[in-house]
Amino acid sequence: MGRVTMVLVMLLLALPLSAMDRDGVRMVNSVRKAAGMIPLNNNAQLARAAYHHAKYLGRLRAKGHGERPGRKYFFGRSPFDRFIRAGYSTKVGMENISYGNRSYAESVGVLMSTVYHRLGFLDFRIDEMGSSEYGNRRGRIYVYDMGPSTVARLCRSGGTVRRGEYLYGVCADPKKKLSKRDFSKALASIERRNARIVLYPYPGMKNAPRRYIRETPDPVPKLYGAGVPITAQFNPAYYRRVSLRSFRLFDAAGRELKVKRITPGSDIHHKLPANTFVVVPYKRLQRGKSYRVELEATADGKRVKKEWSFRTGN
Repeated sequence: MGRVTMVLVMLLLALPLSAMDRDGVRMVNSVRKAAGMIPLNNNAQLARAAYHHAKYLGRLRAKGHGERPGRKYFFGRSPFDRFIRAGYSTKVGMENISYGNRSYAESVGVLMSTVYHRLGFLDFRIDEMGSSEYGNRRGRIYVYDMGPSTVARLCRSGGTVRRGEYLYGVCADPKKKLSKRDFSKALASIERRNARIVLYPYPGMKNAPRRYIRETPDPVPKLYGAGVPITAQFNPAYYRRVSLRSFRLFDAAGRELKVKRITPGSDIHHKLPANTFVVVPYKRLQRGKSYRVELEATADGKRVKKEWSFRTGN
């Protein structure tokens, strides 16, 4: 399986309907709903941006989120440039890519076995996505572009900001400014629709992945043969400040496993969102076995304890 790369936040070209692929959205939604998150709506503009980048990567045998002006199939330097060219009204969003997979199921499974890419799919602030694929039976490129519909609507509105703090560079129109307060409220309206705490592998999961898939950038570059990361995300709509007290993993016999713990403060690439915590087992988890997780934190001065179990797939 190939490595994967990620980046966090007007000409409309006609595409065949098959390019605006909904399978990726359905696959990601199955994971999000199981974890207690709202499903993502399929967005044709984001699908258009994903299609053009997948085509660029596939035709030129390239990798990454950037495109070079002047090259054939160029559609935009960055994911956000491609969002705008495809007709999306905001530059706020993110993009996930996987290479060399044979189906959306395999692609999403690979991305959910990482740290940063998983958190992209499980972001509290997104509510729509477009996906596309490009390649052949030996291995395809899958691109997923995600964004917040509430911010997109703000960018389409005709209102102006007359007082208070405001933001530039958020909308397709570079001169458009948004009220900072309205921008924050738009994101919070999506966050509040999700669970207070999102755990993955989620409680009761019966076919959890067993190993960590290396990604770019790599949060654990010197840890080889690692097990699947376990993530705990505290929803910013409900928690302001969270400090981790303990995050432990046990096998079915009750033995505690050695793990690498990652917090926003210890993340070497500074990509972990606030109040998000990760443990990566030093060794791959065993096939078809049950595992128990214990998490203890202090959230806004109150003690929070979570205990859950999951089972790896065969």
